Amino acid sequence: MNLRLERPEDREASLAVERAAFDTPDEPRIVDEVRDAPGSFAIVAEEDGRVVGHVQLSIVWVGSDEVVGLGPIGVLPDRQGSGVGSGLVAAALEEARTRGACAVILLGSPAYYGARGFEPAAPHGLRNPFVGVQPDGFVIAEEDLQIAVLDAERVARLAGEVRWHPAFDPHG
Repeated sequence: MNLRLERPEDREASLAVERAAFDTPDEPRIVDEVRDAPGSFAIVAEEDGRVVGHVQLSIVWVGSDEVVGLGPIGVLPDRQGSGVGSGLVAAALEEARTRGACAVILLGSPAYYGARGFEPAAPHGLRNPFVGVQPDGFVIAEEDLQIAVLDAERVARLAGEVRWHPAFDPHG
């Protein structure tokens, strides 16, 4: 498996991965809306010249400070459970560190992401803006807001509301 930054020629394949990985059109729509926003970047997993996984990263604000938000992340169904997702998360954290980010945050399973370098964001003073039942019936809990601390000193100074790109607003 080759992990690398997404190139322009990967864009359609990346959207195809997101479509295949999820039952709703939300994830491909989010990718399409945030991929050209300032500070956004994506990483793909490639096997035998085929994109089999994709993770989108974009700017999220905590108060007036920028951090990196991870997601959506998708893996082709026939490659799920093979380490592609874990590889994408590790590559995303390394690229965010290289770009000087103090943290990466996401909404996701504490069990899955906890094993990949994330921890609950609440002890860092961050609150999940999407807690509750979503329009599609999906429930998001406070502990689903996860953080991977890349620079503890800078993270300790984060304060204020967590604001995602408008594409993430489930009520939007």
